[in-house]
Amino acid sequence: MSQSDTDRWEARYRTGDAAYASTPSSFVMDWLARLPRGRALDVACGLGATAIALAEAGFDVEAIDIAPTALARAGEEARRRGVTVDWRCADLADWRLPEAHYDLIVNIHFVNRDLVAQFTDALKPSGWLLFEQHLRWPQPVAGPASPHFRLRPGELRHLLWQLDIVHYQEGLFPGAQADSRFALARAVARRLPAGSDVK
Repeated sequence: MSQSDTDRWEARYRTGDAAYASTPSSFVMDWLARLPRGRALDVACGLGATAIALAEAGFDVEAIDIAPTALARAGEEARRRGVTVDWRCADLADWRLPEAHYDLIVNIHFVNRDLVAQFTDALKPSGWLLFEQHLRWPQPVAGPASPHFRLRPGELRHLLWQLDIVHYQEGLFPGAQADSRFALARAVARRLPAGSDVK
């Protein structure tokens, strides 16, 4: 990201325009009970709601975002709720993930294709990935106006080709407002142990 991207996100968090980020991802919460505990990474964590929920569920959580204001607010909320999260302020365009380090990676409403290419190696064998991103759609939907921040139909499955995809959805989902809808691509995938083949 450029400095202008950093400034844009800082402004959104300072003015409260990113209030939607103050609740954990419903997609992650739906899958939480089915996942083994361990070390988790929340990519582009924003206000940290999902990262905090992971910590409360027993994960050892690292959370990365580019906006210091968001991370400061996230840290305050984590302290208020009595959980510990390793907050990291960094530009994910320059971030290199450690190999075989995470039992879970969560990537919600953020797309950096170069970073996605690192996910397989960053997961431990049998590690899990939960990924949700806006999808290009022929009708008007909620979410980013620019197609640059939306995946093409089928693209997420292609991006995760090295992982075993156990759940995949593309379609319309209800938004925060009663009359709003999001077009989303969702995937749950895992890194198979050595010697296993991705189906």
